[in-house]
Amino acid sequence: MSVAFAHGLRVAFSRFLTITMTLVLLGALVLVWAKVIGTLTSHIDPKPPIGQPQGVVWQSRVFTTEAQLRRYLNAKGLSYSRWAARHPAAFAVLQAKPAKHHGAVG
Repeated sequence: MSVAFAHGLRVAFSRFLTITMTLVLLGALVLVWAKVIGTLTSHIDPKPPIGQPQGVVWQSRVFTTEAQLRRYLNAKGLSYSRWAARHPAAFAVLQAKPAKHHGAVG
């Protein structure tokens, strides 16, 4: 076997190995990103809240009664009835009566 032929084989093998490893690493990268995207886009069931909400956070303020929020909105020149119509879930929180706490059961 001549030196030139041996050198040619080494170069060819080196190129083959480089291409093969590049494809393997690329495949692994594709699999990892597919898993990441699958995890990020999978449906996650939200956990139910603990307890009942007792206030509404609105513009970085916490309102625990309808009267508080009504006064705040009126001071800003806004309509409480319009706010309530646009935000029924928050309105329901202010309308709900807090549950009575009967202490520890034991």
